[in-house]
Amino acid sequence: MFANTKSRGKIVFVVILALLMSFAVAAYALTEKKIDLVDNGSTTVIKTHAATVADLLAQQGIVLGDEDTVSPAADTELTDGATVQVSRAFAVAVSADFQTQSFLTQPITVAEFLSNNGIEVGACDWVSPAADTIVSPDTDIVINRITYRQTQTSEVIKPQRVRKEDASLNTGQSRVLTPGVNGERVITNLITYKDGVPIDKQELSRVVAKEAQNEVLAVGTRKVISRGGKEYAYSDVRTMKATAYTHTGNKTASGTWPAAGFTVAVDPDVIPLGTLMYVDGYGYAKAEDTGGKIKGNRIDIFLNTEKECKNWGVRNVRVYILD
Repeated sequence: MFANTKSRGKIVFVVILALLMSFAVAAYALTEKKIDLVDNGSTTVIKTHAATVADLLAQQGIVLGDEDTVSPAADTELTDGATVQVSRAFAVAVSADFQTQSFLTQPITVAEFLSNNGIEVGACDWVSPAADTIVSPDTDIVINRITYRQTQTSEVIKPQRVRKEDASLNTGQSRVLTPGVNGERVITNLITYKDGVPIDKQELSRVVAKEAQNEVLAVGTRKVISRGGKEYAYSDVRTMKATAYTHTGNKTASGTWPAAGFTVAVDPDVIPLGTLMYVDGYGYAKAEDTGGKIKGNRIDIFLNTEKECKNWGVRNVRVYILD
């Protein structure tokens, strides 16, 4: 009877142990979870008993590098059907201040990237691509340092020449009455530099620091001809038809006796009596006489003989009306 009791105890122990083991197996089976693991865009379906995201990564031998991220967080408890996503950081090159550096990053905006990496950007600096652009593995960021500087330059203001007519000077003659003096103009420019190289110049102001003094030039207006070593000032010159006459025994219309080489008959409506003139081919003369046929643009010179008159004939001459 004692032996049977002992045998029954062993059987009970075995049954209880079997039940405990089945319970353990069932409990273990209940803790298994089906997880979608996404690593850098590649998805793997995993059955695991890992309790947390960190445990899962450790089981799968997944090591996070600098700037790599996992979602949800590493201490998150895993549940069946969960998705664990590992985002691998990528390198982005930054060119600034004459050097290029590489930084690991997630796909964030350029502004966030620069801030995260302590890269300073001045208010006037140019950044490419734009600050709100999302960086990607093929993104290259370029920062151009923009600075400004004002410069001043001087420019000579040339004096103008003011001409003043002067009847005491012959035509073609001139005399400086007041010498010209250069002025000065100060020009202020704003120079834009891109990485130390000038790329633009904007004029801000032009200020006259010193006024120029104009040159005053006296310009001769007196007309002069030179004949026989003498100069004659004249006010007008005309081309006229010239004939010749000789003694008539009468005085001139001016009441003088005609003189060869001096007396000229004119139309007083064209050339007033008493006008001094110089007749090319005849010489210095005076309008002293008139004639019935001397009308308009015509003169009659006085010569001593008929022969001289015939030799003179009819010709066109230049007549200078003298001052």
